[in-house]
Amino acid sequence: MSAKDEQIKFLQYRIKALEKELQGSICNKEMENLKTIVKISNDYGFSFAYESKVEDINYLANEINVFCEIKNHNYTNIVEQEKRYHSEKEDYKNKLIINAKGYSQSDWQDYVLYYNEEEITTPQDKSCFNALVIHLKRTFTHQNDYIAESFDQIEIDGKIFKSDPYNSSHFCIDHIEFPSDEEISNEFTSIYGDDYYKCIVRTNN
Repeated sequence: MSAKDEQIKFLQYRIKALEKELQGSICNKEMENLKTIVKISNDYGFSFAYESKVEDINYLANEINVFCEIKNHNYTNIVEQEKRYHSEKEDYKNKLIINAKGYSQSDWQDYVLYYNEEEITTPQDKSCFNALVIHLKRTFTHQNDYIAESFDQIEIDGKIFKSDPYNSSHFCIDHIEFPSDEEISNEFTSIYGDDYYKCIVRTNN
């Protein structure tokens, strides 16, 4: 049986199942054989993790008063780009050097973050400052984007039929550098819930 024939047979079964459901007579055994499966794959064409990082830096850089210099000018100074106020390094008494490294020799950045320690006193200010440091240190890492595709699967007379993928969704993990399959599945269910999905399949591509 060709893939097209399998798809037609699956759709025919789904139509009959829906008709039975509307009539209130669908068989429990048939429902047990019907599963909604989500397949999670790496999404290298999506940039949600990077965009999320930029949004966070935008918020943090505008919550506290800082000035930032960079050593590697092959990359944008993201702090100064996202700030909505003007300042000069002469306005600050303290500085912190933050080293960011990626997975190749060209992926590196040294940030020089200028600030006034006496201005960062509240728990909120300290939390924002520490979060900004962590984000800058992770400039080239912790950017994991995924695509989740759902499809239905039914077993009829010992043979498995699958529908075409539908309901694609994207999500990212930026707080773990190398998430495990379990951590990826947990992140998905924390966002979308786990009541509807009968099985989660992780593919490393």
